[in-house]
Amino acid sequence: MDKNIAKATRLMARVSVGLALLLSLQGCVSKAYQTVPRTTSGKIQQVNSGTVVATRTVVIDGEAGYLGRTSGAIVGSAVGQTAGKGTGRTLAAAGGAVVGGIVGGMVEKELSKKVAQELTVDLDDGHTVVVVQETKDVGFVEGDRVSVTHTPSGEANVSHAHYETDGIY
Repeated sequence: MDKNIAKATRLMARVSVGLALLLSLQGCVSKAYQTVPRTTSGKIQQVNSGTVVATRTVVIDGEAGYLGRTSGAIVGSAVGQTAGKGTGRTLAAAGGAVVGGIVGGMVEKELSKKVAQELTVDLDDGHTVVVVQETKDVGFVEGDRVSVTHTPSGEANVSHAHYETDGIY
């Protein structure tokens, strides 16, 4: 019995290290370039200039995906294998997989939350828009001049406006 617990503990440690490596590699890729949604690729986008009139820090809810649920189910099944003998062991492994999948999904959902800003922007054309986007290196403050890029389907991104050579936005 003690050997089975030791085996399960080693397996859980290996799965945890593998999951940590995958998550850290994802972080490296996303920091090298600005990430844009796949749905905006090859689509016409409009750009409007404006001024940030209000900001608010929010959290974008995380998502329980395949990786968390699957990893949790594997670990849960391995832990369940350490209990009982015969049919009891099989039932414990199946129950462990179900519970592990649920817990793994919850963990992934929590880890994938993102701090974001809700930006209210008065556009130069007189309209006001609100955009929620993940907070990057430099956030926005009231009074910032910005460019709001948006697609007809409603996806939008706010970026700091760039000065032209005459000093006017």
